[in-house]
Amino acid sequence: RLPVSAQTARGGIEFDSAWPVRCIPAGTAHGGISTQGGVAFHAGSKSYVAATSSPEPFYIREPNPDIAFRQATEAAEAAGKPVPAPRTVIPEYQRHDLRTTSVPPLVPRFSIDLLSPETFETVDSYMLDVHEHVAAMQTLELESAQAEGGSRALVCVGTGFVLGEDVMSRGRIYVFDIVDVVPLPGRPQTNRKLKLLYTEEVHGVVSAVGELRGNLVMSEGSKLYVRSFANDTLTSFAFLDCHTWVRSAVGLRNFLLVGDVANGLSFVGFQEEGPARLHVLGRDAHACLPIECADFLVLGQQLQLLAADSHGHLHLFVYAPRDVHSFGGQRLLRRGEFSLRSRVVSLRRIIGSSRHVCLAMTFDGSVHAVSMVPEKTYKRLQRINGQLAKAVPPIAGLNPREYRAVPLHRRQNQAPKRTVLDADLLVPVYTNGSVVRQKEAAQRDGTTADRVLKDIVETE
Repeated sequence: RLPVSAQTARGGIEFDSAWPVRCIPAGTAHGGISTQGGVAFHAGSKSYVAATSSPEPFYIREPNPDIAFRQATEAAEAAGKPVPAPRTVIPEYQRHDLRTTSVPPLVPRFSIDLLSPETFETVDSYMLDVHEHVAAMQTLELESAQAEGGSRALVCVGTGFVLGEDVMSRGRIYVFDIVDVVPLPGRPQTNRKLKLLYTEEVHGVVSAVGELRGNLVMSEGSKLYVRSFANDTLTSFAFLDCHTWVRSAVGLRNFLLVGDVANGLSFVGFQEEGPARLHVLGRDAHACLPIECADFLVLGQQLQLLAADSHGHLHLFVYAPRDVHSFGGQRLLRRGEFSLRSRVVSLRRIIGSSRHVCLAMTFDGSVHAVSMVPEKTYKRLQRINGQLAKAVPPIAGLNPREYRAVPLHRRQNQAPKRTVLDADLLVPVYTNGSVVRQKEAAQRDGTTADRVLKDIVETE
């Protein structure tokens, strides 16, 4: 867990934790950062884009359609715009506020803020409409003929309007670029601005955005679309009907990992040759997990699927079409589960030379690193871990194994046990123990202490 001490709160650096931590106040004109959109990093300009919110008064809209039509006509005439046709029903989100109280409740008003990488202050902001909430935001590498190398990093934002149960949901997709401008006098950090390249209103909340072969993947309600970005416009050329509510869409080469909030995980293939289409390769057919986010784990030629549910548990799957239990690949086989004891808000994959590492960020402020290890290394460390768990007395008589185990009422019978190593248990007990204990544990396993220490270093 990353600590937030008085030193880090003042902008200093905390060196006493496992990772050096620095707490920096971000932004200058907002009340908080959105938990759904969060923060996106734009590598081209080395800037940060944050989905922020500030409180503002809430009023109900004009319920009388005749009064709403008259107000819309007067506003259009005053602005010099075309007036609405007679007997037109003005949508509720376009009607004027009805001020019925002098002490209205407060609701968040969202905006997209560009933060300076030097001072972390807000240098540019794009205000969203009233009742428009940020549901997803990422920096994606999209194909572009105007950019060098054929692709450029763009900030894609998906939003949704929260207007009540009696109003049909809708959303918008935004595509921003960060451009260099002439800074203000005396403020060299204001040399960048947000440039809106494209926006479109859709019939559903855009709850997930992702990248697939240089194309934009976005969810629109219960549908998933693949759209190409050319001439500063988005064009759909493939879609997939999903179950209930897509919360995660992550692409890797020609594969797409889709997480649904009520119907678990889906492994999707993308066909480019001929008519482009998406087809489901396999699903988690044994349980309907409430997936919050998902990503890929890669080690050499091996691939596993990592998913985090809304209860704070990690689940590992594998696509094995040759296994008889997968029914030709229609079912994703479960390979393990692990409890983080806190809800996961984001998964970020760090690409290495031969291994990908996923960082899992949780609500309690902790960051967990998850990666695959070779089978020989896993077996050797698993045996050492079993010996130390029995030989070393636990703190306060607690059970270190059950702490990371999924509770019984949420445990899946198909998930094999003891397939995930807990480095927080193995590394401190073994490396901080005496040399005699290290040699004895290694000799019982038929190896040497140097070999075990080398495995630990390679794993970390």
